[in-house]
Amino acid sequence: MKPFLALFSLIPVISSLTVVAEDDYHEMPNGWSYHSSCILPIGLSSYDKASLSPCPYPPKKTTRTPHSEVAASYYSDWSVYAQSVSSSGITHMSSTWTVPSKPANHGPASQSSVYIFNGLEDGGGIHGKASVILQPVLQYGKSGCLLNPAKWNGWYASSYVVDGNGRAHCASLIEANEGDEIVGIMERSVDDNVWNVTTFVKGREDEVSFNQVDLGDIEIDSAYATMEGMVVYTCDTFPGEGRIDFYENVLIDGKGNGIGDINWVEEVRHDECDQGVKVGSGGEVSLTWDPTL
Repeated sequence: MKPFLALFSLIPVISSLTVVAEDDYHEMPNGWSYHSSCILPIGLSSYDKASLSPCPYPPKKTTRTPHSEVAASYYSDWSVYAQSVSSSGITHMSSTWTVPSKPANHGPASQSSVYIFNGLEDGGGIHGKASVILQPVLQYGKSGCLLNPAKWNGWYASSYVVDGNGRAHCASLIEANEGDEIVGIMERSVDDNVWNVTTFVKGREDEVSFNQVDLGDIEIDSAYATMEGMVVYTCDTFPGEGRIDFYENVLIDGKGNGIGDINWVEEVRHDECDQGVKVGSGGEVSLTWDPTL
């Protein structure tokens, strides 16, 4: 397997002179690590983003001592994705995707992770400019919202809200199995800017991971279908199928109109595994890679 170089996305970072232990930080599915005191399980509660002060510990790039048996180079980042930006904003996004097989390689000390999600941001689709991301996430491996090692060898779905100010909000975890269909929905309320983020397994709608946030004056305008890797050393860190399909994609703009022809833009941030994006005539998105490289 070929090693590859580290590359990270940029998000707003808050200055801090406080020095804290590396073990106090945990990876989140936005390419950065967050301090444990600012990763909050919320269950079915909600929160008002405007009322929260920034986390006193800024998010930061993942750093760790390389395992002696593997190459020193790795990355934690969005690997390949499609994006669509609406000038009139976005008020709804929903997608369905199928749980793939487990990756063959879990990395040194089971530290590698894969996140597959649809998501919404502000920031006009400019990578690293968003102040918040809403994410129905299917994850395999560790994250700041899943710290129990007994669960790192399985697929779990959850609804995330992650701020650029250093705070992350974790909803409940739903265990998922290969072949299950994951549904991720993000929807703004009619009268204000309160967003519901809902994730569930199709056919198991009574078991829902739910997150809610009032975004105040933040306008959501960018949609994503993404595969992300955390602590990726080799291509077999990703699922063996070499493909994930996002289908039944629905986008509604800020005027309440359905975006029938979704203008997906292909984005490949890492190409060491021959990553690619294919867009179907019905707005479907296929993210592809070669796990054998």
